[in-house]
Amino acid sequence: MRLRFLTFAALLVIATAASAKEVWLSIGGTTAGGTFRTDARIFNPSTTKDIQIQAYYLPVGNTDNSGVQPLAPITVLKRQQVVYNDVVSSLFHSSGLGAIRLKSDDDFVATQRIYAVSSSGTLGQFVAGVDASSAKAKGVIIQLQAGGTFRTNVGAANPNSSVANVTFHLYDKNNAVVGTAKTIVMQPYGVIAPGGLAGYADAVPGNADLTDAWLSYSSDQPIVAYGSVIDNGTTDPTYIPAAEDTGVAVVGPTGNIFNVTTRSSSIAISPAITQGLLQPGTKVTFRFSGHDTTHGFRLVDSDGAIIVDVTVPPDAAVFERTVTLGPEGTYQYYCTITTCSTGHLSMQGTFPVGTPGYDPGPKY
Repeated sequence: MRLRFLTFAALLVIATAASAKEVWLSIGGTTAGGTFRTDARIFNPSTTKDIQIQAYYLPVGNTDNSGVQPLAPITVLKRQQVVYNDVVSSLFHSSGLGAIRLKSDDDFVATQRIYAVSSSGTLGQFVAGVDASSAKAKGVIIQLQAGGTFRTNVGAANPNSSVANVTFHLYDKNNAVVGTAKTIVMQPYGVIAPGGLAGYADAVPGNADLTDAWLSYSSDQPIVAYGSVIDNGTTDPTYIPAAEDTGVAVVGPTGNIFNVTTRSSSIAISPAITQGLLQPGTKVTFRFSGHDTTHGFRLVDSDGAIIVDVTVPPDAAVFERTVTLGPEGTYQYYCTITTCSTGHLSMQGTFPVGTPGYDPGPKY
């Protein structure tokens, strides 16, 4: 009974802490020459309390932004919206382009608008904030255009404290692969500036027809990716967020190394551990990265023995644990910090080791 007791003890305690939230505004700032500008809004939906939000400005350049410190907390009064026009300048007193990372112990909504600076004014493109838990390890960006009066820029942000190895495939109007796949190593909290489609494949032929193109990617860490289609004639832009691409496999680390990412409501292991991948007695390394608040990770083998038991702080440096797997069967993992968030009960899962469908049953 020890295995089931441990599991149910972890799952049946009702979490009492508020669910922490982390939202990414994928790109913002003012382009060189001031052609485009970004305004942001943050809304507090609470009817009972004011909230505080930590804001980080992460410059483009795909550099390691782990050391970036937040501003003094922003206070948003209950049922109010705060306005930051030309947000990188007005909020961060900076310039250039970058992603904006927002964190709070409470719920909030954040959005931005990127628009062309002109005497007649433009509506621009609306960009919804992306919850860090909605970042995607497998993504597709469709309805991209390059040629004629149109151009497309693609950018990405890595909301993880570890590197993300991302492989892109570019497809033309006829759904044919363009050039060869390109792998980009995104640094921790790294931000890739918006760039042309040809930068997301190698050996792109000059006559490639990208008038109706699409881009697919696979990563060993979930990322935030998007396309921005610009009509050069009118400067009208369209923002296209990445959608889930269920037809590609997650890029996995070499050897038996698995990335474990903890966030409120989820524990993600990548690549996925499928039947037959691991055998009893195999050495396995788990690489941990934490987000939003402190979580626990406990892995229990099919006999109820604890294999891994660690605390994963938010934003800590990535750390590893190497273990030797025990008997075959179904291994269970779950968060051990019952007050981590309101999503605590969802932070659990299983994976198989050895024989398909093996279940040793309860241990009395």
